[in-house]
Amino acid sequence: MKKIILLSLCVSLLIFLGCGGTQSLSSPKTYATAEKEKPSDSKAKSQSDKEKEEQNNEFLQAVLDASAKKKSTESNNSDKITEVPHSHEESTRDLVESVYYGSVDIDDSSAAVDDDLWRQFDLAEEYHAMGVVANREAAWEEAQYYFEKSLKIMANLDVETDSTLTPEASKYTAILDNVISDYRITLRSLGNLTEDVSSAVLIERFGDLSSRLNSDTMIVYNSEKDKITYDIPIVMNDRVKKSIVYFQTVAKNAFIKYLTRSKKYKPMMLRILREEGVPDDLIYLSLVESGYNAHAYSWARAMGLWQFISSTGRMYGLDRSWWYDERKDPEKSTRAAAKYLKDLYKRFGSWDLAMAAYNGGPGRVSRTIKKQKTIDFWKLRLKRETMDYVPLIMAATIISKNPVKYGFPDIEHESEIMWDEVIIDKCLELKVIAREVGCSLKELQYINPELLRRYTPPNTKGYKLKLPVGTKTQFLAAYDSMPSPKETSWVKHKIRRGEAISTIAAKYGVSQYAILEANNLSRRSKIYAGKTLIVPVPLDRNYNRSVSKPSGHKAQNSIYAVRSGDTMWDIARAFGTTVQKLRRENSIVRGSRIYVGQKIKIPSSAKKLKKNNETSSKTYAKTSKSKKSKTKSIAKSQDKTYKVRSGDTLWDIARKYGTTTSAIRKINGLGRSSRIYPGQKLKVSTNVKYVIHKVRRGETLSAIANKYRTSIARIRANNNIDNPNRLGVGAELKIY
Repeated sequence: MKKIILLSLCVSLLIFLGCGGTQSLSSPKTYATAEKEKPSDSKAKSQSDKEKEEQNNEFLQAVLDASAKKKSTESNNSDKITEVPHSHEESTRDLVESVYYGSVDIDDSSAAVDDDLWRQFDLAEEYHAMGVVANREAAWEEAQYYFEKSLKIMANLDVETDSTLTPEASKYTAILDNVISDYRITLRSLGNLTEDVSSAVLIERFGDLSSRLNSDTMIVYNSEKDKITYDIPIVMNDRVKKSIVYFQTVAKNAFIKYLTRSKKYKPMMLRILREEGVPDDLIYLSLVESGYNAHAYSWARAMGLWQFISSTGRMYGLDRSWWYDERKDPEKSTRAAAKYLKDLYKRFGSWDLAMAAYNGGPGRVSRTIKKQKTIDFWKLRLKRETMDYVPLIMAATIISKNPVKYGFPDIEHESEIMWDEVIIDKCLELKVIAREVGCSLKELQYINPELLRRYTPPNTKGYKLKLPVGTKTQFLAAYDSMPSPKETSWVKHKIRRGEAISTIAAKYGVSQYAILEANNLSRRSKIYAGKTLIVPVPLDRNYNRSVSKPSGHKAQNSIYAVRSGDTMWDIARAFGTTVQKLRRENSIVRGSRIYVGQKIKIPSSAKKLKKNNETSSKTYAKTSKSKKSKTKSIAKSQDKTYKVRSGDTLWDIARKYGTTTSAIRKINGLGRSSRIYPGQKLKVSTNVKYVIHKVRRGETLSAIANKYRTSIARIRANNNIDNPNRLGVGAELKIY
């Protein structure tokens, strides 16, 4: 009966509107799509009537669709939800406004919060854009630096991508795919790999170069070392020799870095491998996979010393949550890798096939064996990366067991990582722990790489925490008095009609995985309105639990900065436009969230834009003059000498002085393979000429760099810009 009354009201309203009753709307000029026609212009009036009829038809269809959708939703949830219904007048108004502003879906009505996840997405995209500009300039080292920065940001985000796609997962996948695609362009032209390159790039670059490497150029020096033995099958064929040549040349800096880390975890790894009954030499698989870096990440979304993807990690007992990721735990991940490799050996009967399956997947290797009818790894035609993977491990094993013989003398090894272990039953802040035991926060995080936040996991009994050696007694003495912040780490959220796990996760800026895990729910679990969910909110994030809708929306030069509590629906209504137009103007796809601080451009067609827009005449007065006044050319002599310090790279020095690595090499007569050393004096610049550019509203570093045919990296270095997202209007930039 209610639905019949509602539909009748809507139809009556439609008739009323069709009879010239537009004055019934609170602000008719806001919604009008055509001006009032002059009676004398019969042709124009006929056209207007036709347009009005089409609009009315669309209006009626939209109302009927909205009503039917609402009826269907309420029917499905009638036995689950009890809410106070809206009045008929409110329901009708909501339906009418949904026609003008665009249909209200979950995404449009989701309030913006201070969502760090989407901020990090933006930062990753900004670094990707910098890399693209560097690619265009053939500044390959700069491009590599920015792509690696983008990948590192993506690797540290808590986004579950192997479940049903969410807006967060879609965004994550899109950014990652774009970065990888453009990074591959860089790798085709890049010279030597830097020491900080990710392990995924190490394998990818070899695949690009393998056909051009000559195994006859392998360098072997005399060595007095005793006879070397191996406990995995090692061959010295052409493919393995090429891998050795690759480590001796293109990847030499990266491989030296990996060798310096080789003793950090070696005793622990060997102990676990022996306990699991697998060969010792499998530790060199970790070298190729991660370079012995517990924070290593790959293009396949793998993580840790042994590069587990999340699904395989869970199969072998490696849990992950909002608070920790056990793929980064050195002991647990080594145990899981040993068990996995042992299972693969049992399945395939050889270690080279087991290693191939570790990289390419056991299913793929099994299908290839069945199709090609051979179990000889060297005869199998697998995907390129897997075919390169096993020879690289063999080459890494050969060099690591006798580095001097293959051109890697005087390796300065990092010390073995050792720790004490304690069992704790409450959540603790790492900063407090560090203070009590007398170490730095950085040191505590270093020996606990699995902790993703600055806190131990809340509501977890029997958690094993690592402490610096010799501090266990000190910790236990202070343990009982250490404050636990766990009460502030959980938010109780009452589910509202239409909400899903994905929208609740976006509201609080956490992953769906974190909410599911905190409430013991599976991916297929249903949630019901009126029930309560526990949401694990980071302890270092201040979240306003009762987000109120802001009022008084004001734009600056047609740009609106999203505030806490805003929705796309609110913004559209405040400026007299539609959600669809807002999306189109800002390239926001349906399903994307908005977040606090995001800049939204209001379409010029918005009816209330003039009323709610605040233009800055001062800013535009300065930037609207002739081209000569926008930029000022300045010539400045800057002859400087820089003394190289320990840890410096040419790239760091180039950024510091706003120049390029190639310019520094040219001034100082350095070749591409020349190394710099502490105490060395370098000339860094001479006769620098630059212009002053005043930033306009809406300009980005990418656009400015393109305008002056320079790189974003140089602009940032010359102007000490740490955060590319904070580019102030009117700021003066030096463009060299």
